[in-house]
Amino acid sequence: MKNKREIYICTVALDPTRWGRRIPSFDVSAWLSRFARDGFDGVELWEFHFLPAEKAEQERLVTAASSVAIYNSYVGFADEEAEARAAAAEAITRLQPRGVKYNLGGDASKRDEYRRNLLAWADALPADCRLLCECHGGTILEQAEDAAAFFADLDPARFGVVVHVSGDAAGTEKWFSELNGRVQHLHVQMRGPESDPSVAANRPALDAGFAVVKAHGYTGSVAIEFSRGIGRDEDIEEIYTNACTDLAYVRQV
Repeated sequence: MKNKREIYICTVALDPTRWGRRIPSFDVSAWLSRFARDGFDGVELWEFHFLPAEKAEQERLVTAASSVAIYNSYVGFADEEAEARAAAAEAITRLQPRGVKYNLGGDASKRDEYRRNLLAWADALPADCRLLCECHGGTILEQAEDAAAFFADLDPARFGVVVHVSGDAAGTEKWFSELNGRVQHLHVQMRGPESDPSVAANRPALDAGFAVVKAHGYTGSVAIEFSRGIGRDEDIEEIYTNACTDLAYVRQV
């Protein structure tokens, strides 16, 4: 498994506005060469590093679009959110990423509405862009069996899922067992203790999680979603240094 998978950095990890104003605090384009030099295979681009960015920055990212592997979207799939979906579809068409990460909503009564709008949105995206559902807590698909039922009749090559590898090996096993052929992308969160920045956080638990990943023969992409230094007085250089440590860890497991 070593060196077979592509590993990306989630640009949301570096921006302190992620849970607040969602206004970009830095230009991702200025970091792309550094990401590549330090060994990342591309970026998972936070939507708010593109849509509200200055026109010049948007153009720089479009010019360097080969670095944008995944577009990390926050659109909703209720009927009233059509405008946001259209704006995201336009951005995705400009950037031509290999996949788009999205979440469904949390209202179970809108399951059919979400699905109808998801399929319409898929039709508006480039035909080779994979739709990768992050089956997040608080959404209607937070349970693996619900996600398996929701996607059962859809092409697994086009409609994939994102699995989180954190400290729950049993949970990771359940997602792979229920949706093995549909798992196309992994998110790794390493926001644990600050005491030893020389190693990835929660190393034993992560080792167990990645043992499950390896057992299922997964060779798809991985993204460093969050790293140590997030959630306090944030320093972008410190977080990025830790993300590079985490990159080295993921390369060797």
